[in-house]
Amino acid sequence: MVDAGAPRDAAMDTRDAAMTVLDAAMLPDAAAPDAATALPDGGNTTANNYGMDGPRTVTTQQLQVQNGTRSFNVRVFIPSGSGAAPVVSISPGLQQRATAYNPYGQRLASWGIVVVIRDDPGALTETTVVTGDIAHVLNTWLPAQHVDNTSPLFGRVDVTRLGLAGHSRGGKASLIAAATQASPATRAWFGLDPVDSSVLSGGIQARDLVDTLTIPKVYLGASVSSSCSLAGDNHDVLFDVSAPPALNVTVTGAGHTDFQDRGDCVGCNLCTPAGTADSATVLTMGVRLMTGFFAREFLGDNAVGATLDGAGAAVDETAGRITRASR
Repeated sequence: MVDAGAPRDAAMDTRDAAMTVLDAAMLPDAAAPDAATALPDGGNTTANNYGMDGPRTVTTQQLQVQNGTRSFNVRVFIPSGSGAAPVVSISPGLQQRATAYNPYGQRLASWGIVVVIRDDPGALTETTVVTGDIAHVLNTWLPAQHVDNTSPLFGRVDVTRLGLAGHSRGGKASLIAAATQASPATRAWFGLDPVDSSVLSGGIQARDLVDTLTIPKVYLGASVSSSCSLAGDNHDVLFDVSAPPALNVTVTGAGHTDFQDRGDCVGCNLCTPAGTADSATVLTMGVRLMTGFFAREFLGDNAVGATLDGAGAAVDETAGRITRASR
């Protein structure tokens, strides 16, 4: 268990002990916790295996956010235990529901990270509005929930450890929020095939801002450009102008919508051409790499490494599933 600073209970001790036994059984040599072994999705396991759920049980709540005259619901994943935990806000792609990103929320929370996901507000809403909502959740709503004894997040929000993530339009919006409106407590960002399109941009492009954003950033993108992720607006464009540290991971054969649960995708078939990779495998890889990244940044798991080797990226690259570049 990485989050050693949180208060513990007997149930947590039991789950942690079980996890330790499981990890030792999966490793080729229990005395060498950094050794790697193949997982069904092509990842690896080290002392902490982010290719599977962690030791925490997870509860899910739907809560309302009021931002001035705007009101919207967020889906919150809360890990078991007590004490303040880091928080990651995930922003879906254009017109996508929060439920399409449930696998990310479940996995991150099972390792001790609170996750907040909202539905995208739709094609009539400019990205600048989404960016403002993201900043409001991080800077105002979460701190208020932490001190509200009627909230399920009472006492559970570590306001010094906040992260952002997003897919497609949500990747762009969260990246702009990190660069312009997020508090200094926002310490890391992870993008799922982010798209920096001028459509609905409100005149603001992420590519004009990321050269000054020095928090750790990961771009996890598709190799197949489509009508929903044009080559001139994709993750490669953003990575090329990003300030370090930044990691660009391209998934071989992946299409734009493979990074979400396609069973809960709105209009997935409109994104053409589709990828050639197995969608379930791409999603599983995305969940594993995102979890490893935030575990490194917020839970102190340095074994993950700057290029996510310890979260399985090295094995993925050797097998030809991904390519990587860093700066």
